[in-house]
Amino acid sequence: MTAAKSLQRKEVDRVAAALLEALKAECPEYPEVVFYDSPTIPKPASKRGEVVWHAYLLAWSASARFTRRVQAKRAKSRAQGEAFFDDKRINQAIVSLERARTLVAKAHQALLENVEQLQKEAKRLGLTADLGDHPDHLRDLTGVAVKLDGLTTKLKTFRGIPQARTSSEWDEFISVTAERLLNVGFTSREVAGLLTGRRPEKVDRATLERFRQRVRRRQVSAS
Repeated sequence: MTAAKSLQRKEVDRVAAALLEALKAECPEYPEVVFYDSPTIPKPASKRGEVVWHAYLLAWSASARFTRRVQAKRAKSRAQGEAFFDDKRINQAIVSLERARTLVAKAHQALLENVEQLQKEAKRLGLTADLGDHPDHLRDLTGVAVKLDGLTTKLKTFRGIPQARTSSEWDEFISVTAERLLNVGFTSREVAGLLTGRRPEKVDRATLERFRQRVRRRQVSAS
């Protein structure tokens, strides 16, 4: 299985910074101090502000992973201890849960194939298939999978905010956010600027077209 492609810090930080400036513009009534602790920024009253606020928090959460890595290295080099900033064990737990989820899926598939084979053989012989406890086992495995998915999702957060941890998760964030921004009145050029970390006036037609192609299953006009 191919390893998930890692995020690039520079891109994440650029987008987070651009979204923060956009959020400040949407919330001129907020004092500057409100923006010092990102997770505590109040949800704006306007729909536009709410969409930008939500996007910024997700981008900030992704960026926080890189910041914490730097903090952990600094703490270790200064002999200050690193447990407070070290996310390695959380990462290991996530990897283990994802592996467990894969094994559960394989177990479910194997048992399902066994049930299908029993039914097929019973039909050939004109009998009623005796599935024993297999249906219960299949339901139990489904429950295990749901619990593993839920726990993995919870671990992939920082201060309660979901984190994009791979390139594919970040691309999905970009795609969904682009659509939401367009739906509340941002122009295509503004959206491309915010989600690439560029000023809208710096977004030329070529940049806009590349962005449009990147956004999966979304239509961003080149106007």
